[in-house]
This record gives sequence, C-alpha cells and structure tokens, in this order.
Amino acid sequence: MALSKQVLLCLALLPAASALVPPSTAGATSRTVLHGYVPSGMDPAAYERLKKKELDDKKKKNFGAGGARGFESRSMQSFQAALERGEATHLFPVDPSKVRSGEIALKDVPYMQR
Repeated sequence: MALSKQVLLCLALLPAASALVPPSTAGATSRTVLHGYVPSGMDPAAYERLKKKELDDKKKKNFGAGGARGFESRSMQSFQAALERGEATHLFPVDPSKVRSGEIALKDVPYMQR
C-alpha cells in the first residue's frame, strides 16, 4: 500500500518537475529580419538621400560659435571701453509711469523689468 502511494505521488509531481526544465532548442531556428525605419510615403533610397542632405547641412553649421543660445559674455574692461566710445549705455530701471504714458514703448523696456 505504501509503495502505491509513493508511485502515485511521483506520477502526480512529474508534470510540475518537467515544467522546470528549459525547452530544447536543438531543432528550432531563429529567423530575424531587420528592417530600418523609413517614413511612410517615402522609398528607402529617397529617405537615405534626405538623411545625407540633412547631415551635410548640419555639418555646415557651427552651433557652438556663439556659446549657449548665442550669448557672448564680455569683460568689465570691454564694457567700460564701449561706454567711453558711446557704444553702450547703462540699463537703469524704467519708470512705469513713462511706460503707461507712452513715452517709452513696452518693446523698449528690458526683459527683466517688464
């Protein structure tokens, strides 16, 4: 009787044990076809020409020439020299009453004083 219980228990656990064994890959072949991205409405040759043209246009540009967002910092000495030549002026606070009266246009008010 005890032997038959052990046999039944082994037969009951056999499917669970076979689930832990990795599947065999001996007969399976993997076929992966890789396709590049092509926008809809374009053929691959036209898309390659477009990418090449955009890359050539990008090489012609010098994005880092003017620093971040085109801002070029200058030294205090160059600012003072520009003041003496009359090329620069100080940005004094704008009187809001002059803006309201129209004496100073809103477009002429510095950004940080609006």
